[in-house]
Amino acid sequence: MYLLLSADGDVGLYKVDKVILDNFDTILDDFFKWKKKNCYDETLFVKFIKSVYGDDSIIFKKIVGCYPEIENEYKNIKWFNF
Repeated sequence: MYLLLSADGDVGLYKVDKVILDNFDTILDDFFKWKKKNCYDETLFVKFIKSVYGDDSIIFKKIVGCYPEIENEYKNIKWFNF
C-alpha cells in the first residue's frame, strides 16, 4: 500500500503498512498532539509514524512530482499535504 506526502513542494511516495492507511485520520490527530513545534513538514510525520509503528511501517520510495501537480498514475493514492 502507498501514501503520498508533501509540504507545498516535492511529493514523496511512501510504502506503508495497511494499518497506517486504515487509521490515517487518527494517526494524523495523534501526530498533531505529539509535535512540539509550529514549523514542520512531512519528514516529522514520517519520524512520528516510525517511532510508534516501527521503522518498516513507512518507507520512502521516490519523489513523484511537485505540489500541486503530480503524475496521473498516482491520482488514486491517498495524498496529504502539510
